[in-house]
Order: sequence, then structure tokens, then C-alpha cells
Amino acid sequence: MSLFRSRIIPLSLVTLSLIGCGAIETSMPGPGMSNAQMEQGADLSDYNYALAQAQAQSTPEQAAPYYWAAAQALVMDEQFLKARTLLETYVLPVRSPSQFDGYLLMSDIALGQEMPMLALQMLSQATQLASAQRPGNNIKMLQQRAKVMASLDNWPNAVKDYMQLSLMLPAEQQEQNRSHLWQAIQNLTDNEMSYLEGNQLPLLDGWLDVSKILRQQALTVEQQVQAFQEWQQIHGSHPAAIYPPLDFQIMATLEQRMPNSVAVLLPMSSELKVASESILDGILQQYYANSSAQPNLHIIDTDQYDQFSQAYFAALNSGAETIIGPLRKQNVAQLGDLVQDIPTIALNQLESNRIIPNLYHFSLNVSDDIRELMAFAKKEGAENAAILSMESTWALRQSDQFKEVAKQTNLPVLTSLSYENTPIGRAQAVKQLLQVDESEARIRSVRQWTRQDVESTPRARQDLDYVYYVGKLGDAKQIRPLLNFYFAEDIPMLASQTIHDKTPSSNTKSEDIERIIFTELPAVLSETSQGGNAPFVLQRLSALGNDSYLLAKRLALFTNVKSAKVSAQTGIITLDDDGIFNRRPNIVTYKQGELIDAKESYFAQKEAE
Repeated sequence: MSLFRSRIIPLSLVTLSLIGCGAIETSMPGPGMSNAQMEQGADLSDYNYALAQAQAQSTPEQAAPYYWAAAQALVMDEQFLKARTLLETYVLPVRSPSQFDGYLLMSDIALGQEMPMLALQMLSQATQLASAQRPGNNIKMLQQRAKVMASLDNWPNAVKDYMQLSLMLPAEQQEQNRSHLWQAIQNLTDNEMSYLEGNQLPLLDGWLDVSKILRQQALTVEQQVQAFQEWQQIHGSHPAAIYPPLDFQIMATLEQRMPNSVAVLLPMSSELKVASESILDGILQQYYANSSAQPNLHIIDTDQYDQFSQAYFAALNSGAETIIGPLRKQNVAQLGDLVQDIPTIALNQLESNRIIPNLYHFSLNVSDDIRELMAFAKKEGAENAAILSMESTWALRQSDQFKEVAKQTNLPVLTSLSYENTPIGRAQAVKQLLQVDESEARIRSVRQWTRQDVESTPRARQDLDYVYYVGKLGDAKQIRPLLNFYFAEDIPMLASQTIHDKTPSSNTKSEDIERIIFTELPAVLSETSQGGNAPFVLQRLSALGNDSYLLAKRLALFTNVKSAKVSAQTGIITLDDDGIFNRRPNIVTYKQGELIDAKESYFAQKEAE
């Protein structure tokens, strides 16, 4: 059974039907209109001119290419709704050479409107046209499908499409495709890498081998570059050897750009002492992992200073070329007035961060977890969400974060509730969330008016795709059975890593925790498999410290390669234009009491189908 509701599976299966497209042709794609029309020399990129030409034609077939050109001009101007109306009215219903290009353009419009599943539907429609088999149209199809897969964060299938294109495109288009391919590969999780290994696509394993070199964080940058050069000598004819990814070109000079001295600012003497010690343990793990490249390391206890600015100036006076910290939000808030020439990686961030040169933010921000969960849900066609949270302050704050991210991404949040953590409070909240209480009220009303004992069973709402739950695992296993009891057994629960506060006890029923999908750091999953004894929260902080020092060493890579990604203990890390290090954690779930990769489960199911 899919992790998501059965009513959305048929839409998700469009993905599979597109993956299995027919034979691929090797000629270049043709334009949306005939050569004679293109040779007229008219400026069809001008919307008004193209529209006038369309209206001057005597038949719908003759007008369709011009309406397509007018719609394309609107898309370039991001007038998606108007372009969509033109295509749906004058291009898609008309059998003409432009019909195929019309569906591809509609797919682009759907992406512009953040409707990736509609984009897949448009591609499916295009494949059913006879013109889809014409020379070059398969290339167009692959290029568009790769874009859609990337928008869905379906990176394994995006990689497959870009690999197919690398075998088909002419030389002048290969460089851009290699860039897209490399970006898709760098977005793969380790489990997705394993899923693709041994694939029948020629040359793919070579690209994966190159990416693996970058993922070996125990190696110094110099060792990684050396490993790539050795691979390059053995596989000299591989495209990655002939055209090395920009990451390795920058890394070849990165050793010279690394800081010779690093200062770490942490509160080591107060209520944050245990948290700071875990972060410092992670920093030292990364520090001693590369004994041949150790800068001077200065540990500064911010609790020993009356004002944080004094601690920051102490870091500067130590000769530090990079600063890691601080941790407290009130100290992070002061960095905007302190940071100048020395790169500083704060270990926390504010609700609204000022963009300051040389100031970066890296933290275990729950918004990263929420975005990854939303992307996973969207990939399966699930969008409509509801929020159910405990009444604790931290839980209500996380609920607000979900609503904020949902607002930014135009995700519908149908209901948001908090509940008193008692049997009655939990049951009432679930009934209200699923609108079972309204169904019961209607049944009572019918009985009252008819004065008959009408037999009827309450029903849960049908417009809800998933519940975002904010609470601990012990609380979640009380909620899951209630969802099942109130007719919502097919609705999954999604949660951030805060739900994973401990390993389920041996007497926990599997059905009480299955279909709870949540995020977790790769480091914690690794520790769990090895039987690590440290509390999960401390393991996460240790991973934060490890990766903060890794980022300090790789800062030149991120600032010089806009698309740079690092596979690290906290997930796949990227740097955005606001100086925020974002991370993609793993998506996991329980099956028969064991923690498994939810994405791996998803791909396995789709392959089986």
C-alpha cells in the first residue's frame, strides 16, 4: 500500500508511464510551426503580432501555430494564466503540428504555476500524439520531463533523463545538459545513489563514482582532488574526466584558500553547556579526521564575557580567519554590527536575517525539515494538509513554521488544531480535524427531524491528503490509532525530526507508528544502526558541529560555485543567496518496528507496479 491515499495514486502513476516512453530518436526537435511559416521572417516573439496573425488565419489549423507563438510570448512574460487560456482554447483541441508543442508549453506553464502533477499530465497527453514519434520530439519530451522531475525533487528520474539526453544531444547543447546532470546527481541522497548504481544507462556509474568522491568527508580536499585525478586517469574517455565538474576545478585550489586559524564561539558554562559540548565534540571529530590539514583552533566560552561583542573581538584578536558561532539567538542578532572581513558561520538564525557580507547561518532549522516533507508529499500528488499539534510552546511554534512555509509555497492548509494531551482531548481534536464531529451532528439532526433511529455511520472528510503532526513519538502512537478509528486509516502523518525523540519500546504496536513519515539526519540514522547510546538530540548537535567545521573549510567552494552541494552528517547542504545554509535531511518511516527510508520504499513500490 502506498504511503499516501489511494485516491492520488493514479495521478502519481503518470510518472511511471512517462519513464517508460517508447524509442528515443536522435534528430533535433522541430519548431511548433512549419518551416515555411518560420521562414517568413516575422517577429512571432511579439505577442500582439503573433495574436494578430492567428486571428487573420482562415482555419483553426492554420491559426494554431500563431496562437502557440502568442502563448509562448506570454510565458516569457510570466503571464501564465492568459497563456494557458490561449492554449486550451486554440491549440490543444486542434489537430495540427503545434498540438504536441502546445502540450509541452502547457507543461511549462504548470511548472510556472507550481502545479507539477499537472505538468506530468500534460506530458502524458503529449506522448499519446502521433507527432510524439517524429524526429526530435523525443528530445523535447525528455528535456521537459527532466525539468518536471527536478521540480518534484524526483532526482533519480531526473538523472536518468539527463543521462539519456547526454547520448542524444548535439555538441553545442552538451555543456548545459552536463551541468543539469551534475546538479541532479549532487541532489541524490546516499540511498538514491545506491538505487541508481548498476543501472543500464551507459556512463552513469562513472558520474556516480565522481559524486562519491565528494561525499567522502573523511578525506581532505587535497585527497579528494587526488582521488578524482586518479579516477580521471583510469577513465580518460568519460565525459566527467574530459569536462570535470566545476566543484573539482575549484577544489583543486581550495586547500590554498582554507583558513589557517578558526575560532569557535560557544556558551560553555551555563544552561547550554551540554548542547555546546556536543557541538564541540562534532567539531573536534571533523578536526581530527584530517590530521594532515589542521589549522589553529581557538575555543572561546562566550559565557566568560559580560558582553558578546567582547567575545567576538577576542576571536578576531586570536588571528582567526574564520569564526564558527555563536549559538544563542540574542548573540546572533548582534552579528550584523560586528561582522566585517572575517567570514562568520552562526549556529542559529533569526526569524528575519539581514543579508551581511561574510555572515552565514547554519542551524538545525525545522523549516528545512518541513520543506523536505512538503516536497516528498507533492511528489506523490499530495498537497492538502492539516496541522495537529500539542499545546507546548515549542510545538505551537513549529506549527506556525509549517503554516509559514506552506504560505510561501502556496500549499493549502485546511485546518490547524492544538490539543490537550489527555485521552478526551486527543479524541476530540482528531474528530474535529477530520470533521467527524460535523458528520455526527448531521446524523443527530436527521434523527431529530425524522424522529426515527436512522442507521448511519459518520465519515471523515475526503479532501485531506495528510496530517502534519507536532509532538513526540509517545504521543504520536496515541494519535495514529485514533485516525484509524475515525475512518482515516489511509491518511499518513508527517512530522519533523522532533517526533523521533527515542527508539520505540519493544511493546509498541507496529500499526501504531507505521504511516508516520518524518525527517532525520543521516548521522543519527547511522548512529541508530550502530546502536549509538547518546540521546538523539545530542547526536544531532554533534552532527551540527561536525558539519559547521566542514563548511568553514569548504566556504570558498560554496562562494565560488553557486550550485555547490555537500553530502554531510546533517543532510545535503546548499548555500542560498541570503547566506543561509539549507539542508535536505532523510525521509524515514517505520515498517514492522524498523526504521526504513521512506523514499526507498516509494521507489521500490513504483518499480513493482
